[in-house]
Amino acid sequence: MEIELKLLLTQVDRNELVSALKQAGRTKSDQTHFLVNRYFDTPELTLRHLDVGLRVRQKGEHREQTVKTAGSSDTGVHRRPEYNVDIDGDWPDLALFPVEVWQGEEVAALQQALTEQFATNFRRHALELELAGGTLLEVALDCGEVLASGKSEVIDELELELIRGDLGEALQLASRLAERFNLRLGQASKAARGYRLAGLSPQPPLQAEQPQDLASGLAGWQCNEHHLMLGTQGALEALVAQFSGLSQQLFDREPALAVRLAALGQGLMDAPDPRERLAQVMATTAYGQTQLALLALLPEFQGE
Repeated sequence: MEIELKLLLTQVDRNELVSALKQAGRTKSDQTHFLVNRYFDTPELTLRHLDVGLRVRQKGEHREQTVKTAGSSDTGVHRRPEYNVDIDGDWPDLALFPVEVWQGEEVAALQQALTEQFATNFRRHALELELAGGTLLEVALDCGEVLASGKSEVIDELELELIRGDLGEALQLASRLAERFNLRLGQASKAARGYRLAGLSPQPPLQAEQPQDLASGLAGWQCNEHHLMLGTQGALEALVAQFSGLSQQLFDREPALAVRLAALGQGLMDAPDPRERLAQVMATTAYGQTQLALLALLPEFQGE
């Protein structure tokens, strides 16, 4: 099971970030690689419909095929079962994975129908970091691009993957980093971004209703933030609804955080160009700190 916290970076000095990470714990390994990742599916997107991601990753001369099956990634914490197998060539061999991965689909037919759909190529600075409480993390600082259908999107993100220990300790590390660096929670995986860029998967729908709980509000925040940056009609009102709903839920429990959320929404409503205003606030430490403070209030981080 892969469990990781994904953080998107905005105008961050990567050398300073690596230095801060190394100061946060004991560095057990420190490596830099260029990774070439090719993602596969059938023309009918059978794997996508099964909620299965399939890739072949090349690192130097080494190649590894990976499948990630259905999991969750609603708030920036990503949980997905993952299977990895070393291979010799550039094309995946589905028979090397456990048969239950394919959920009753005929493996030979899937194999014959596979085609490459998109790629994600990036330089990864990887650290294995042991924190003071004993939690061990695989830290990945990725910089590169998603490539699909002649188009590209930038990859600039930090992943904190739990190897052992307490995910809450990883969140504490992220919160300390957010005091110095412009970062925010990332909801979409690289594979999800690739499918969307290739035109093979729709954008997630706007979350227009006020949230019923903190988790749905945080997920709606990230979804509607994405839509506002895309210029989707109604995105401003939908995003402000998330801020308003979260603020109301937190008014008695965390009044300072509630005020901060309400101010974010009001600032967007008052701005001549809400999209430009959102870009400005995303390039501040306060934005990520607010998201992480909200994430820390979810039951899974409160021992509930």
